Amino acid sequence: MKLNMFSSPSFCTILRYVEWVMMIGVTLGFILDGMFQVSITTTLQVFFCLCGYTWLSLVFPIYRPLWQRQAYVLSGIILALFMRVTGIGIELFLYLYIAKSCFLLNRKNLILTVIFTVLLGVLTFVLALPEYVQLNSALCVNLEEHKQIQQMILSYLSDNLVVTVFIIAFSFMVIVEQKSRKRAEALAEQVETLATTLERTRIARDIHDSLGHSLTNLNSRLTVAQQKLRQHDIDGVCEVVDTAQFLASQCIEDVNRSLKMMRQSDFNLNQALTTLLEQLRHNQALSVQWEINLPQLSLQTSHHIYCIVKEGLINIQKYAHASAVRFRGLSTPEGILIELADNGQGFDPKIPHLGLGLQGIEERVQLLRGQLTINSTPGSGTQIQIILPL
Repeated sequence: MKLNMFSSPSFCTILRYVEWVMMIGVTLGFILDGMFQVSITTTLQVFFCLCGYTWLSLVFPIYRPLWQRQAYVLSGIILALFMRVTGIGIELFLYLYIAKSCFLLNRKNLILTVIFTVLLGVLTFVLALPEYVQLNSALCVNLEEHKQIQQMILSYLSDNLVVTVFIIAFSFMVIVEQKSRKRAEALAEQVETLATTLERTRIARDIHDSLGHSLTNLNSRLTVAQQKLRQHDIDGVCEVVDTAQFLASQCIEDVNRSLKMMRQSDFNLNQALTTLLEQLRHNQALSVQWEINLPQLSLQTSHHIYCIVKEGLINIQKYAHASAVRFRGLSTPEGILIELADNGQGFDPKIPHLGLGLQGIEERVQLLRGQLTINSTPGSGTQIQIILPL
């Protein structure tokens, strides 16, 4: 049985307050009933037991060894049974420490403690009968009959068992509830951590897809401008600065396009992919062919597909040295088919790559629960095929 879930100060404080309330109630009850006037011995016995329970209430040995926890529980139970022998019953403390044993002991020791408590309780009940007779003389005649004593013992035993079973069942309900609450809190923390990680990954991926390449090109253009400036090549500097200005404008356009895409509810994926491919054919000396006929998809799925295709086209421009590009985006019986191929220099997919391009594509495909296949060999071009479930 795991005990750490009950080690919080609030739980121990609640048990302590409950015990203090019980002690105050017992004390007031004896005072109102005049029980302290019975004898000095009885008064001292009650005072001794209440002092013992006061000390026990200040301790909750949840981190102590098992034998110390067992001794703690038995001390509270024996004090209650001792009071019963004197003719003064404080059954609430007996049941309170049975409840505490559910939190402090393992199940084997709990069963042994309950059996010991029931047997010792019957014995103390029998020993306490003469004291009850003195306090209630009306029972004297009945107690002389053996059958009546047996009935009283059986009645006590049945009542005690019912209350004990109820206390144990209620304590285990509290244990289960506490476990469920702690498990829910742990799961909530895990979900929050996972959501934070996914959000960071998404932001990093979006920055890489939208601004990373443009800023890299801008940095390279500015480096060339510095070299031209040192060479006093004014015309070359002006040309490079114009290119840098165009790249900076493209960065701003990429940011605006990404923000617009995230806010736009009627994003047309087919049109956006067509525009992307037309820009590629216009800006590069490439033969670009495409076939696009994608169904209406959710905005999140459309955004991921758009970024996947854009990342693939950027990789082709930067690394493939290709002269022809072919793209297909169709709906098939197996799902959404995304296929991008080029006739460039290719690469070995088994060799790890330091860039974030392919990693970003893989992450987006995983988010869409799709299947990614990359076929490429050095000198034979590259084919990327993605199948997404409908």
